[in-house]
Amino acid sequence: MNPTTMVSNNSTPPKMMVGTDDFKTLLLNSDVFVDKSLLIKSLLEDSGAIVLITRPRRWGKSLNMDMVRRFLEIEIDEQGNPLPVEQRNNIKLFTGGTIDIGFDETKELQPLQIAAHETILKRLGQFPVLFITFKNLEGESYKEIEVGLKTELYNLFKAHRYLMHSTQLEPDEKEAFAIYLSPDITTEHIKSSLSLLTNLLYKHYNRKVWVLIDEYDTPIINAYSYFGNNETEFKKVLALLDGIMNATFKRGTGGFYLERGFITGIFRIAKSTLFASFNNASEYSLLDEKFATSYGFTQAEVDELLTKVPTKTDPEQIKNWYNGYTFGGEVIYNPWSIMQCLAHKGKLKHYWIDSGGTAFIDKVFLSDAIQADVQELLEGKGIIKQLYKQIALVDIDSNKDIFYSLLLFSGYLNPSLANDNEEDPVYRLTIPNKEVRGIYVEKVLGWLTRKLKWV
Repeated sequence: MNPTTMVSNNSTPPKMMVGTDDFKTLLLNSDVFVDKSLLIKSLLEDSGAIVLITRPRRWGKSLNMDMVRRFLEIEIDEQGNPLPVEQRNNIKLFTGGTIDIGFDETKELQPLQIAAHETILKRLGQFPVLFITFKNLEGESYKEIEVGLKTELYNLFKAHRYLMHSTQLEPDEKEAFAIYLSPDITTEHIKSSLSLLTNLLYKHYNRKVWVLIDEYDTPIINAYSYFGNNETEFKKVLALLDGIMNATFKRGTGGFYLERGFITGIFRIAKSTLFASFNNASEYSLLDEKFATSYGFTQAEVDELLTKVPTKTDPEQIKNWYNGYTFGGEVIYNPWSIMQCLAHKGKLKHYWIDSGGTAFIDKVFLSDAIQADVQELLEGKGIIKQLYKQIALVDIDSNKDIFYSLLLFSGYLNPSLANDNEEDPVYRLTIPNKEVRGIYVEKVLGWLTRKLKWV
């Protein structure tokens, strides 16, 4: 038997925490951790004033963004004053050290890979950071999405309530801030919210601000899923997000208040002005080499995980179920599925599909236009397609070629180059692994059931 599959009855299984997006909580409460800290180096060295990274759901976007936040942010007390160096915990998360975890217990942390890069470490804890996530913004109407966004903004401004007492802000600036401590804000307030807070944070700290937006496209995808056929409602959601993004990043290159911007999502939304003001933006999808190993697990990382969390399940079976992705030339495992599999003692299940968030994909799978190609995929054959790096959801019904880009960027297909033309690449698309193949089978059965109802 492969030694990585041996289970000792005398050993205590490692403590695992799965499903958390909180970087600090994971480090302090789990014995199993895959170090992705070199993402920070790649991010800081990128030439773009705004960096957009897109990956499928449950591929570590939120956890990595929280890691970036912890690395960059100035640690403060309740009054907004920077903590003395000896009282800062974030430094220890990256460089190692002893941290008090309560109940008269401490945990000794080891340095992460980023700790070996002294130039990058000079930026640790040196910036005001504005962080907001849109991943929970959904609803069956524009109003529900707007209400959810107001709640997120209220919580964001509440976290920076110390600005109300800042000696660096003018009375009118504090009045503008105070408006957001009430749920009764207008649409125009929503659009200017992040821009205003960036301004105020800069004035309080006298340092430029990093703006982090997690899962920027979730409200747009949910709007398409719930009421895409209601063009008026969908366009209102799109216009709201347009307003926020453009107001926040309109000074994208060398802006007076903005240091840098970091945004994540599933794919780049086309036919909108979401990124119209980004004069110096870098965009990285799963087709690009940069950040290829920052999301998902490499084979070497999975091999190491299997030594820390032994299982009786054959590693080749785990590979067949959860590997099969080739992102930017790197072979990558689905991280959510791997961690769930190990947490369940190696049991092979459809963890990813069971994690939710597939409503908008159902619209694609139920289309008659792609059923012939789906059959080819299920038979183990590849299909040759051109891909759109930007996806216009409103065009899906009229342009079936967009289907395949949508499925690819959502994690349902694996790409490999089928030609050598860099200007006009063509890709061979395949089903990546056994877990995802099960999703195709389920969706085809759903399509057949619907067709039979019409007979």
